[in-house]
Amino acid sequence: MKHTVSLRRAAAVGAMAAATCSLVTGLAVYGLARPSGALSEIYTALEEAQSIVDRRFVGDYDMDNVRDYVLTGYADGLGDRWTSYMTEEYYQSYLETAADSTIGIGVTVSAQKEDDGSTVLHVESVALGSPAAEAGIGAYDDITAVDGQTIDELGGYESAVDAILGEEGKRVTLTVRAYQTGERADIAVTRQEYEQIHVTARMLENDVGYLYIERFTDQTDEQFLDALEQLLEEGAQALIFDLRNNPGGRLTALVESLDALLPEGDIISLESRDGDREVYTSDAEEVTLPMAVLVNEDSYSAAEFFAAALQEYGKAVVVGEQTCGKGYSQQSFPLSGGGCLNISTHCYYTPNGESLIGKGVTPDVAVSLSEDKLARFAVLEDSEDDQLQAALDAVTP
Repeated sequence: MKHTVSLRRAAAVGAMAAATCSLVTGLAVYGLARPSGALSEIYTALEEAQSIVDRRFVGDYDMDNVRDYVLTGYADGLGDRWTSYMTEEYYQSYLETAADSTIGIGVTVSAQKEDDGSTVLHVESVALGSPAAEAGIGAYDDITAVDGQTIDELGGYESAVDAILGEEGKRVTLTVRAYQTGERADIAVTRQEYEQIHVTARMLENDVGYLYIERFTDQTDEQFLDALEQLLEEGAQALIFDLRNNPGGRLTALVESLDALLPEGDIISLESRDGDREVYTSDAEEVTLPMAVLVNEDSYSAAEFFAAALQEYGKAVVVGEQTCGKGYSQQSFPLSGGGCLNISTHCYYTPNGESLIGKGVTPDVAVSLSEDKLARFAVLEDSEDDQLQAALDAVTP
């Protein structure tokens, strides 16, 4: 169970088995006109099931909840792991996440049990530039209390998350047990608007510039270009782009970022169901320094195509692990009931016309991290990071 405490809490949609059952119950209740063709048999089953529910079901149910389960089951039944239904609340959170700024404290937490049976909120990640980051809360820290009440005293995970969310401009005091030292401290954090930072840059040894790209959003390309310029001005003689655990994102951000690195030519192409193809290209201006791209099995979509494009042009050495293999792009279609159907609408192709579906990007230098280092990934020192060290070796003469 994970939750990003920077937006409104997204409603969980539940198990797929329940979703499939509710698919049978919900559409007829919502008074949809009887369809023809492929949906006719489904509608007949819905009518039959609803009749049974009306006559025999003894429990109470919320039709808005049923509707969410219906559409969740429908999306799952399409058999595409990238297609999904978002509830109204989740969809609004998704829109806020994609915005330039958001309101909250900026941590992603999960519920964990202590040895004594008590519950804590384990910090999975902290958004760069967020109030939590500014207050000194770090990845893998544990939140043991909110405004003096333990997680269990508040009523558990959901209630504790609600207590942390709250009103803009108001302070919340979190009792935090530091991952590195085990020491507890009360940390006051003010819920406030903050710009989402998705790209950071720093200089490594031997004048190697390092850029970490968390994800591709509407502001990623601007942040990327600013960070790249900063490193070049500081005298970078080589570049490492870290896209490990990057879930992908906006196509335009990917294209604008790659345009600065690639020579004139194709960057990526999209093909629709009807066979229409759209090609994005780069101009002749390019960075000519030695480059490496860090990826792992959790590098998805745009992150994979970033690595693939630089690899195919011979511009960068790809270091790490085989990537996920996501070759579809999705489009969101808001529904009249407030939710949104997010479905795969296009196939992506690399500059050489290759699809990554089911195969991903194969690294030029294969390096994995040990289980211990994976568990500490967010706090690894550079010297401990075997993949980063291999990338340094690849770009250093």
